[in-house]
Amino acid sequence: MTPAIEVRPEAQIAADGRNNFGKRMAAATSTVDREDDSQWTSTIDFRKLMAMAGALYWLVTTVVVVPIACTATAVMLFPLMLFSMKLFNKLEHALCVMVNDHWVGSGQYTGVTIEVYGDDINTIADKRALCLVNHLGLVDHYCLMTAFHDKHSLTGRYLWVIFNIWKKTPLGVMWTTHGNFFINGGAAMRDRVLKSFREHLAKYYWRHDFGWVVMYPEGSRLFLIKDSEQRFAAKNGIAPFKHCAHPRTGAAHAVLDVAGPSDNSLTDAKSGLGEPIEYIVDVTLGYPKGNVVSLGDAMVGEWPDNDSRIAMHYRIFKVTPELTDEPTLKEWLYERYAEKDQLLDDYYRTGVFPGPSKFVNFPQMRNVIVQFFWLSLFYLHYVFWIQPVTLYAASFFF
Repeated sequence: MTPAIEVRPEAQIAADGRNNFGKRMAAATSTVDREDDSQWTSTIDFRKLMAMAGALYWLVTTVVVVPIACTATAVMLFPLMLFSMKLFNKLEHALCVMVNDHWVGSGQYTGVTIEVYGDDINTIADKRALCLVNHLGLVDHYCLMTAFHDKHSLTGRYLWVIFNIWKKTPLGVMWTTHGNFFINGGAAMRDRVLKSFREHLAKYYWRHDFGWVVMYPEGSRLFLIKDSEQRFAAKNGIAPFKHCAHPRTGAAHAVLDVAGPSDNSLTDAKSGLGEPIEYIVDVTLGYPKGNVVSLGDAMVGEWPDNDSRIAMHYRIFKVTPELTDEPTLKEWLYERYAEKDQLLDDYYRTGVFPGPSKFVNFPQMRNVIVQFFWLSLFYLHYVFWIQPVTLYAASFFF
């Protein structure tokens, strides 16, 4: 028997052909998509690997290479103090500028962009001033150093008040060599620490020709002290701040009590040791929408909403002798921080501080020069004393 032959309409044949073609195309597209996804994943993994390698470089140079090279060089300069403090200060300040610019370079690697508003601090960059900044995250340090890097002699002559967790690290040794002051937290140690701070200022501030004193008067990063801000406000019957904390006045008062003006002539400090601090610079620092990036995320380029723009608003105030009185200073600072809290509230809502703004530029070539300087300086120290001392010490154990 002859098998039956199926006769199908031409339309049905065409439809089946299209279906088969569609299935083949879907399979091919699926294969291509898998290949593209694989390639994209590989690209992302490679970029992350490169970002981590770059972050490792900046970590090692910032925490080890620069502190060792800087401290060793500063120690070599110490004998100059016996002959010329002016020359020693000039060279040490130049070294400090290079340290600052290294930090700016590492910030540049993360992609951070600093946008500044408010008063022009260039006009008082070479003067003596107390700089007060709200504290949100570890990246704050990089923001300030970037914003200050092109302000005349500021970065060579500033004195930082730093929480003492860093004191026993290579960074801490370097900062101690420069003359920065490490402060302890806690009310129990307040009087002793402030007494030590006053003595430190009297001993070093004029002798080493410091200019700005930079501190975070809230005491710590905001997310660490939010609960204590609530308790403090409840205890004192005042409204807590939302975006900052009420400042501690002890360290700021210590600065003005030693280096503030003795009278309205602004010619002598209260201590009688030199020219007084003339200005208070109130810096309000804000992250886009209040999303504070962690240092680790910033170093590998992972910014919230891919927005690495950080804004800073400056206000400059003339210091008056009345502000050397602690209750008066406390009231004045609380008023400034109430204004700061409102500034931040508006910034997080609108994305801008009031007034015109401009961006801080750090040339790429300057970054290259700074890195070459520190790597070369470290290499010289390594060849002339680090390696010989290490080999000599090892000989006792092997």
